[in-house]
Amino acid sequence: MTLDIDKLPGNRAGFAAVPTPIQELGNLSRVLGPRIFVKRDDLTSLGFGGNKVRKLDFLIPDIQEKGYDTIVTTAGFQSNWCTAVSAAARKAGMKAVLVKRAPADYKPGRLEGNHLLHMLLGAEIHTAEPKDVPAVIERIVCRLSKEGRKPVYIGVGGNTPFGVMGYIDAMREMAAQLEGLGASADYVVHASGSGGTQAGSVIGTRLFSPSTKVVCSSTGSRRADQGAALVMQLIKETSGYFRLDVDINESHVTIHDQYAGGYGHASPAKLEAVKLLADTEGLLLDPVYTASGMACLIDQCRRGTFGKDDTVVFINTGGQAALFPYEEALTAFCRQEPLPWIVPAWEPGS
Repeated sequence: MTLDIDKLPGNRAGFAAVPTPIQELGNLSRVLGPRIFVKRDDLTSLGFGGNKVRKLDFLIPDIQEKGYDTIVTTAGFQSNWCTAVSAAARKAGMKAVLVKRAPADYKPGRLEGNHLLHMLLGAEIHTAEPKDVPAVIERIVCRLSKEGRKPVYIGVGGNTPFGVMGYIDAMREMAAQLEGLGASADYVVHASGSGGTQAGSVIGTRLFSPSTKVVCSSTGSRRADQGAALVMQLIKETSGYFRLDVDINESHVTIHDQYAGGYGHASPAKLEAVKLLADTEGLLLDPVYTASGMACLIDQCRRGTFGKDDTVVFINTGGQAALFPYEEALTAFCRQEPLPWIVPAWEPGS
């Protein structure tokens, strides 16, 4: 079938600068073997760009049409999602309230990375241990309602059918761009955290380039089997909501969980990915999401899963602001010194 995004339920906010460029990575291709492209979703514009802006482009109009004026959400302390929500809320004239997961006694030594951006964007910020997050959100929503506001809670990553639609659209873009270059993708590679981006890329490739296989790396927030179950659930919800006639089963959902370590961990594989892309292509990756995806791409090339006759598209989902809190680990890796830490101080359980 041919899917016309503009005729689907819901409107776009117009936040995302799309279509984003697709660029060939010739230097990286010579190092790793396959023909490699990058889809520059770090250039979606609002805030620091990234995949979350695509999701919010569809989510915000739906939220506003329902009369909400405040977005309440949760994620990690240095969350790219929280940055995108804060920026989109400001652009739409709404309020953002963030409940960020962190150790109970954590106090940042410096205001840097996404935490600094959350403050600059005027978000109301709270921190809580993971086990306490639901209760804190419930209290905040109750307080805001008593204050006369109309709050809506959106889970991390914006994983509703409208959010997933952002990456169905991205795959339509990608297929058209590659066709214009006389190419097609054998593989699409990106990181998979809360599952919405992968759900959209799987649906989108099945609709617009069915011979393309989506291969993802977990960000370390859950096991591969747990992530795959979540992605399949989102695929079913989105396909049902938009009445998409698309044949998808568990074989279309591939997640590797050996590259990230834990969520936000400074794993050697991710640090190598950041350095290799900087060295070969002058591209900067964030050390949590995009580095996980690139670490997967690098290893799959070295193992021969992606061969010299394959074309691979890497989705750069943005989040480069997260580089700066990893200064110590990245510096040590570049100098070939022992890493000062693997688990950052702002992650619960550090």
